[in-house]
This record gives sequence, C-alpha cells and structure tokens, in this order.
Amino acid sequence: MAAIDRLFEFIPKEHFIGKKNGIHDLRENKIGHIKLALIRETTNPLIIRSTDSEATITMISVDGRELVEIPPRKLKSREKLLGLMICREFDCLGKLDEKGNRIDSESVRYNSFEGAEYLNNPNSIVFGDTSTKAGDTAGLVSRAIYDWAYSLRDVKDITEKLQHNALSEAGTMIDEKTGEMRQSLYSTEYVLPNTFFPHFITIDNISPELFVHLLSCVLNQHRYGAQTTTNANNLTNHLVAIGLAPFEKPITSYTVSKAWNEEKNKIEPPTIQSVKTLVICQMESAYGAGKIFKDKENEKTVEGLLTWIKELWDEKDKPQLKEIYAQAAKDCDAYLKTIKMIAEGSSAKGKRGKKSKTGETTDQTELEVSDESLPDIG
Repeated sequence: MAAIDRLFEFIPKEHFIGKKNGIHDLRENKIGHIKLALIRETTNPLIIRSTDSEATITMISVDGRELVEIPPRKLKSREKLLGLMICREFDCLGKLDEKGNRIDSESVRYNSFEGAEYLNNPNSIVFGDTSTKAGDTAGLVSRAIYDWAYSLRDVKDITEKLQHNALSEAGTMIDEKTGEMRQSLYSTEYVLPNTFFPHFITIDNISPELFVHLLSCVLNQHRYGAQTTTNANNLTNHLVAIGLAPFEKPITSYTVSKAWNEEKNKIEPPTIQSVKTLVICQMESAYGAGKIFKDKENEKTVEGLLTWIKELWDEKDKPQLKEIYAQAAKDCDAYLKTIKMIAEGSSAKGKRGKKSKTGETTDQTELEVSDESLPDIG
C-alpha cells in the first residue's frame, strides 16, 4: 500500500485531484474545496505591526470592539518559508538535469527565483510563486487561500506595551564618548500569551501529497510576527475541523469572533476548549453535520489525521515522507512541462524572450508581480 493511502481514511479520495498513469493532473480546475479550521494560540508575546513600529494592527468591528488583526501574508509567509526548507530536505528544489536529478537547490531562496525552472517544486505549487528574471518571467497562483485572522477579545485586553532601551557594550545607556545618557528608548506593543485567533485556510484543486506538505508547514511552524530572529516560538496552531463541500461557505475568522462576542457577552474568558467548541459549532452550522471531520477521540477524525502526520515525521529516516515528496515532485514536474512553463525533456529554459543582436536576452512580456514576491516586514 502506498504511504499516501492512509490519508484517504480521513478525507475521501474524491476531494483531491485525480491520478492517471501515476501522475496527478494539477491542471484540474473543478468545483469542490477543503477548508481547514484552525485556532492559533499565542504561547509567547507576539508582535503584529505594520508601518507604525509601536502599534499593533487593529480594526474596529461593527459591534464596537477594536480587534487585533493579522493579515494573511504574516501567517502564510512563515509557513511558506518552512515549506521551502522541507522541500530542500527531501531534494525537491532546484533545476532538473538531463538525467532527472535535482541540481543547484541552494540557488532557490525565499522570494528569489532566477527563472521559471526554479518554480518546479511542491512549495511553489502549493503557496504560489513568481519568477521575474528578464526573458524568463513566470508565475504560479496559490492553491492555499489564507483568511485574515481576528482576535476574540478587544485589543486593550490582550496586548501590553513595553519600553526597551539599546544598551552599550558596557551594559548601560551611557555614551562612552561623552559620558552622557543616550536617548535610545523605544516602545513595542505585544500580543500577550493565551490569546486565540480563529483562522481558516481554503484549499482548491490539490493532490494528496501536496495536502500533506501544506499540513506539515502549518503544524510545524511556531514562530510568527516581527523580530522572529530575537523572539522564541510564539504560536501553536491547532487544527480543529476540516470542511468539505462543492462550494466554499461564508465562515471566516471575523464571523467567529463576532459569534463569540454575541454568545459570551464579553464576560467569559476564552479557553482553548471553549474556542474549539465554538469553531466546530460554526463549521457544523456552515457545512452541515457529517460534512466536517471533527476533533474527537476517533482515529478517523482530525485527531487521527494529526497523529498520522506526526508519525510520518517521527519515523527513522522518514521513508514514507520520502515516498510522498517523490510523488509530489514528479507531479509538479509533469504539470510545469504540460503547461509549457519549462521545456520538455531537458533542463533548458523555455523561450520567453528573444536575443538581441548583442546576444543578450530581452524580456518580451511583462508579468505582474504578486505580493508573494515581496518581503515580509513582520
């Protein structure tokens, strides 16, 4: 039995794209989606800011609350970055040489793709990527659509502003040249631990192997927001329900936050269990009983799926994951060749430009650069 077949015990095979002659046809574009319902729980102070370095991003809801708001890219960028590292681990990055071996994988860097051939990897297929190299522009849309995340409680109840200073090497704020105190104070606002953000990811036209890759990125990333090189892990991602339906249902982080305020009347402090109960209830209301896989003590529900994913990563030498990623890489290669993004049968680049008299390649088309190619400022 193929390693991936275990996935179908939790999510039926018909909810993934079809497989023919050993290849999943990633060109499929049919109705139907998979919706992941997550609760993102802060376990350490989290910095969520934009242009104002001292203020958390917020929005005013219709019921008058000022909610902490996390834009999708602040979550997606971190999980996409982990996905790149995972693909490098399983030799899924880089160009293919004439013998079909991966080469030059270290040239593939986050948000830096020097040619269409470097998009030939599971991570770019799942999260979307662009190559803007002159004469070899290309782009892939994301198959994982991220929701905005909103807090359940008002910003004043879940944040704290702290003042910091920039110490000298002597461990003080004294300017050693002048002997005077330096004005190096600054403030940072943190989202406090034990804050809950309901969040949803909608997945369209994905293969089983790419679905495993997405789950691995979401479940194993724990460091988000600004100053990730300074601060420790600050988020735990709980997958609590999976919705399956022909059409996406209008349940979002905002609607869940609104429902919390209406039901709890801003009195009862949230716990992971009470938030799970609410999210599952909202998913059942949107998708109907029996249409979602809930978090219960049953091996064929969400809890069982999470256990299986963990077992894959706990295996010595990870033979099943190697098999899964080998299939994913094979599917990606076939897809890009079918849509003529890369040349068939060789590592040569597809012709997207033409040579000038000087022999230099000039770009003949302009590709709009998506925000996925922009750096994340935390």
